[in-house]
Amino acid sequence: MKLRAAILLALTALSLGLVVVASPAEPAWACSCARTGADERADLIVVGTITEVTDTGVQLAVESVEKGSLRAGATLRLRVGRQEESCGYDFRTGTRYRVNARDGVTGLCAGITAAPAQVQTTPSAPAAAPTLVTALPAPAQVPGRLWLVGGAVLTVLAAGLVAVSMRRRRIEAKR
Repeated sequence: MKLRAAILLALTALSLGLVVVASPAEPAWACSCARTGADERADLIVVGTITEVTDTGVQLAVESVEKGSLRAGATLRLRVGRQEESCGYDFRTGTRYRVNARDGVTGLCAGITAAPAQVQTTPSAPAAAPTLVTALPAPAQVPGRLWLVGGAVLTVLAAGLVAVSMRRRRIEAKR
């Protein structure tokens, strides 16, 4: 009887292990942030050109200020990581950005967008009105429910077999 219980216990552990190994894994994202409300959370919103990029931050020449007490023409230094995987941002020197910052820090979740290059217009050629374009969010991936249901059924069956085996063992021990 001990062998039967050991076999059932091994089958239970094996079935649980197979569920874990065979179930599909979702992609792991080190940086996950809600991109809504970034302008409200920011204490500074500027448009400027990046003049220097280091491993820990950026420096930009401020062209305009949308929010905050900074003045146009100022030089701003912000702390930011370089890798987007860790919610940083890969700024490029000489490129214009609209940058949101909070407490001197910016990043992927703060709300950074590339700003179009400035175009010089003459008074006879009026500038075109900007068009707001929003991208549709990527569809969320739903894990396969079949794996979850199958794993639950196997686990319940294995647990039931172990319980039946243990009950039979107790009954036979009383005889």
